[in-house]
Amino acid sequence: MPRTSRYVLYSLIFALALIGLIIKTQTILTTCLILAILIGVIADGFDNARDERFKKYNVKHKHHKLGGQA
Repeated sequence: MPRTSRYVLYSLIFALALIGLIIKTQTILTTCLILAILIGVIADGFDNARDERFKKYNVKHKHHKLGGQA
């Protein structure tokens, strides 16, 4: 996912939550927060999709330690 698309989706999440808080209506707040969560899940799915093709290499390299420790 391009960086601009990711930032647009995250900005939309923030805007929906802010709109829900500003309007101060319980149903609109709940609806905005549910939409924000759905957009976040979708954005996360798109963001993680690019890493799916490399997961097969994790099994081959699981013996590597983080931080260069042996």
